[in-house]
Amino acid sequence: MNATHYLATTATGKLLFNSWAAEYALNVKPACADRAFLNSALSWAKPQAYYATLFSMRARLAIDGVNIANPHTIEKLMIEWAKQGMFGPATQRHPFDRLFACRIGSTPADSSIDAALQHVELSAQVHAFALLSETYILNRWGGDQYMTLVESLPGYLKNGFVGARATLLLADD
Repeated sequence: MNATHYLATTATGKLLFNSWAAEYALNVKPACADRAFLNSALSWAKPQAYYATLFSMRARLAIDGVNIANPHTIEKLMIEWAKQGMFGPATQRHPFDRLFACRIGSTPADSSIDAALQHVELSAQVHAFALLSETYILNRWGGDQYMTLVESLPGYLKNGFVGARATLLLADD
């Protein structure tokens, strides 16, 4: 099976691609000193963070043949897994509250906090969750299958943060 076909035909591959596309959009932040513009941009960054996390979790479920599309069901499952420690001890205290608040139509950006800082924090949270999900997927699929997916991606992902993350995940240490 060629790499492009592989990406297009696996549920896990499609969901990871959606997660990576949302994370890519999140990571493309404006370089602008206009605070109002940055706050406006943050209102779109928040849903990107939410959907990057949601699709990452859906991919993690899909690798085990569990196909849940309802966001609220996925959120409840994530909270339950966090309470059980399945995402590590750091998520047990306030599991994903900030990311769940990033849904479209949720609360607007907090103007008392620097928009650029909020953006960096969202990116860090998404990256941390993606590492957990993708480590699980990599362990289930194996390195060769995971790299086939990464190699099938467009250059901006394969040669960008997704490729870098794959290198990190596949490192021997």
